[in-house]
Amino acid sequence: NGLHAAPPTARRMDVVHRRSDGVAFLAASATMAVLVEGLKVLAKAGVYPTTFTRKLLHMAAGPVFILTWPWFGKQPSSAVWAAAVPACMTAKFALVGAGLIQQDADVKLMSRTGDRRELLRGPLLYGAVFCAATVLGFRSATAGGALMALCAGDGMADVIGRRFGRRHKLPWSPQKSWAGSAAFTASAFAGSMGAVSLFHHWGWSSSAAADLALPLLAASVAAAAAESLPVPEIDNVVAPLCFALAMRALAPP
Repeated sequence: NGLHAAPPTARRMDVVHRRSDGVAFLAASATMAVLVEGLKVLAKAGVYPTTFTRKLLHMAAGPVFILTWPWFGKQPSSAVWAAAVPACMTAKFALVGAGLIQQDADVKLMSRTGDRRELLRGPLLYGAVFCAATVLGFRSATAGGALMALCAGDGMADVIGRRFGRRHKLPWSPQKSWAGSAAFTASAFAGSMGAVSLFHHWGWSSSAAADLALPLLAASVAAAAAESLPVPEIDNVVAPLCFALAMRALAPP
């Protein structure tokens, strides 16, 4: 067995990488915690309406999380370390939703009606998408774009739809509007273009954002179409999933 053991130098490097990713996990977790706790303070103080702080968290979590990706290493296990950040946060919210942890501030920030059980639906699926995108596509244009579709696209669809979509509803989904779907497409496209630009700058993507503009636009349209369906409980999954499938078909790695 000793003949097949890894050389001491390789074992030492593996330990170094694990420690580095462990530090990155702690730093990224602290960063995300600052975002969540800061918004909880604003919600509790009544500085902004609860609907605004909840939507701000929905839209900001993805970009902030992606900005922590450079802190992790290039090892296959680095993606798991990065995914552990949203996994731990999602697990905590699930415990709150199940009533195993008493956190009224979390419920106020993340639920629409004040019912803790809401955290077991939309927010739980939201976190699951973060985990899946990170494990399956860490630092890829597809994963980054899918998260932007979920955060920027879905977030702006709700904001613009509520403000300008009261009269022109979608025939197949009376709760959704043409204005909201247009906002989803534009915001998902802009966000995914920004993510790919960063990934190209950081050396993770060989393609510049301009080279992927058409696939990203088509994927944004596909995600907006999926989000427009009358499936409110699972739109946090179907929209980024359709974005990812479209990107895989139009711009395979």
